[in-house]
Amino acid sequence: MTEQITNNNLENTPNLLLISANYNNQQKAVVLKFYDPTSHKIVLWTDKTGHKPYCFSKMSPAELDFLSERSDVISIKEVMKTDPLEDKTITISKSLVSDPLAIGGTQTDKSIRNIVEAWEADIKYYENYLYDNSLIVGKYYRIENDNLTPHDFKISDETRLSLKSMLWDKLGDLNIPDHEQFMRNVSDWADLLNQPVPKLRRISLDIEVESEEKNRLPDAKTAEGRITAVGFESSDKLKQVFVLRRNDISEGTNDLAPDIKVRFYDEDNEKGMIEDVFNLIKDYALLITYNGDGFDLPYLYNRADRLGIDKNTNPLYMMRDSATLKEGVHLDLYRTLSNRAFQIYAFGQKYTDFSLNSVAKGVLNEKKIDYGVELNDLSLYQTAKYCQNDARITYNLTSFNNDLLMNLLIVISRIARMPIDDISRMGVSQWIRSLLYYEHRKNGILIPKRDELEKRSSKVANESIIKDKKFRGGLVVEPKEGVHFDVTVMDFASLYPSIIKVNNLSYETVRCKHKEHQKNLIKGSKHWVCDKRRGIISLLVGSLRDIRVNYYKRLPKMEGLSSDERNLYSVVSQALKVILNASYGVLGAPIFPLFFLPVADSTAAIGRNIITETVETAKNNNIEVLYGDTDSLFIKSIDQNEIDSLISWSQKNQGVDLELEAKYRYAVFSERKKNYIVVKNDGQVIIKGLT
Repeated sequence: MTEQITNNNLENTPNLLLISANYNNQQKAVVLKFYDPTSHKIVLWTDKTGHKPYCFSKMSPAELDFLSERSDVISIKEVMKTDPLEDKTITISKSLVSDPLAIGGTQTDKSIRNIVEAWEADIKYYENYLYDNSLIVGKYYRIENDNLTPHDFKISDETRLSLKSMLWDKLGDLNIPDHEQFMRNVSDWADLLNQPVPKLRRISLDIEVESEEKNRLPDAKTAEGRITAVGFESSDKLKQVFVLRRNDISEGTNDLAPDIKVRFYDEDNEKGMIEDVFNLIKDYALLITYNGDGFDLPYLYNRADRLGIDKNTNPLYMMRDSATLKEGVHLDLYRTLSNRAFQIYAFGQKYTDFSLNSVAKGVLNEKKIDYGVELNDLSLYQTAKYCQNDARITYNLTSFNNDLLMNLLIVISRIARMPIDDISRMGVSQWIRSLLYYEHRKNGILIPKRDELEKRSSKVANESIIKDKKFRGGLVVEPKEGVHFDVTVMDFASLYPSIIKVNNLSYETVRCKHKEHQKNLIKGSKHWVCDKRRGIISLLVGSLRDIRVNYYKRLPKMEGLSSDERNLYSVVSQALKVILNASYGVLGAPIFPLFFLPVADSTAAIGRNIITETVETAKNNNIEVLYGDTDSLFIKSIDQNEIDSLISWSQKNQGVDLELEAKYRYAVFSERKKNYIVVKNDGQVIIKGLT
């Protein structure tokens, strides 16, 4: 069963992997969830430090004195913070409270943020706890004397050597502000991302329910219909299905695979079946479902309540828009694989809609069972096979390609400093928000409010607004219509992250307050950039970009690696790619809390200039560019010397890496942008935009 740490068993815990956190309302404290790779159980640890919720205000403690009359306000005191927009240290008030709802979460005067102008009042309390204690999800810890101690597994000498040759030697002579801080960041990323990823013990679940209406999902809130089957598949080879007998349904023929165990329950023992489901769930650290937030788990929870099952024995916990476990961790893959960052960058758009059948076909080349009749008309064994197959497919989505998806979730948790279950449910903008908030808090920087950033950009004249967009995007070079043989594609590696890094772009550095820096104009825009300090977005995006392009992208190709090492390095490279490819889009999205229009505009302007200058340089060297799209150039009949020359020119003059992406036997371009066909040397056809 899941292990709960108490004051009597805190000594000599093994190295535990932090995977999640939440707030326990009864205990009025944050509870951390660790995975023990030795016992394969969840270990719970409740905060013992007395950490409390809080928010900041630029009003003085005297002006906030009226809050002191409230019973939920513990104290109001002055603290020092760095104001990134003004580039100076300021004194602000910190209001400490006993309950997170006293800060935010309600629409009433109970929440302080509704009655005073407050900073950092919209951050979940358990996130605040992680940030304040510099706790990184996906990192290993030991529990000693009620305290958490970080643990880092030693990195091999071979890895250290490859780090030096691939990374440090390339970064040692960079001429950028705060170069030492940049190097420290890269070093910290290398140490963190090279930590081993354990195989997480988990079980998938799928339920089938009686329904009186065809093609309509039963109401999970009322849970009126009986649960007819519950299928399972686990990482320790458990393949099982519980089936409820029904007098009006024939048993049918058992054609399930021999390793699938079927357990029948009498028609009047649905309660016993659900109790056994709960007992089985409790034995695993992670529960995997497909749309479990929206249906399976709420239905199980409410059906159990309807049948009179003691809530203390129910391992499920319902939240406003998701379902979780009281002790373990629940991942809903429907929400994970609906995330466009996973769909596009991790799985190459192999599926176009998010049903289990479509995703399984695209990713696994598997599909749901179709008997051609309504589920209510299936025999008991057919129901069992249908249900267990759904559970099997759901589990396989986490296990294919050496547990790729599970490993990606852990590595992204490390980067985003966010619980693995939040990573699985939230979009990439929330990942990057969490990473940036963590870095602000670690360095004592006050996180600016959205209206502060909007105010700074409200007077910016922008002549490049197109339709509903606030700024011009990337440059697309007009295609040369027709059939072209021997085509090479050159790609700018992580173009926008490179631009953000090289040009020190961040909300506090673009259009900074220093008048003497207004001469540092960004080519193609009306903005300038600070050269006094390193921008926090430039620091983070740049360090992640460098460690991927110069290290992890190359590392899996090295000889002498173990299969575990090669797999880890490939997963880390893919996780970094997912975040980096989405970073510019996030920074250019007005809904992002740190959106600053001049940063997005400057990034796009520099990108357009890089493409334009590269095309012009190619033309001056008699190299024919057939087409260009944002960060790629299609070039006709280019030899290796010309490729090397362009790569060298780009690195020297643009500060970005131009790489050979692909070679094609021929390409066919229409007169329309983003509409073409290319054929690889092996005959594979790739169609873009055309039908």
